[in-house]
Amino acid sequence: MEKQISKGLKIWLWFVIIMNGLSAISNVTKIGQNALGSIISIVLEAVLIYSCVLIMFQMKKFGFKLMCIAAAVNAVVSVLIVILAGVVAGAAMGSASAGIAGGFVGAVLVVIVAAICPLITYFLMKPQWDVFE
Repeated sequence: MEKQISKGLKIWLWFVIIMNGLSAISNVTKIGQNALGSIISIVLEAVLIYSCVLIMFQMKKFGFKLMCIAAAVNAVVSVLIVILAGVVAGAAMGSASAGIAGGFVGAVLVVIVAAICPLITYFLMKPQWDVFE
C-alpha cells in the first residue's frame, strides 16, 4: 500500500507553498529598495517551499526539520531588523527607549509569526509521524 499524507496536511502544505511563492515574488520586486533583506527573504522562502516538497512528495521528516531551521533563521534575522528599526526610529524621535520598546514588541510578534508554520505542520504531521522517513 502506498504511503499518503492526510488531506489536511496536503492542503496546508500547498497553502504554505503558494504563500511563500507569492512572498518570494514580492521580494524580487523589492530588491532595489533593500537588496540584502530581499535576498535573505527569497532564500528563506525557497527553503520553506523545498521543505514542504520534501514532506509532501518524498515523505521525509527532514523536510519538517528544515522548515524549523528556516523559521528559526527567519525569526532571528527579522528580530534583529525589527529591533534595529525600532532603535533608529526612536533615535529619530529623540527617544531611544521608546524605539527599543517598540522594537521589542515587534520582535515578539515576529517570533510568534515565525513559529506558526512549523507548529501547524507538526500538529498535522503528528498523527501519522511514523509514515514519514
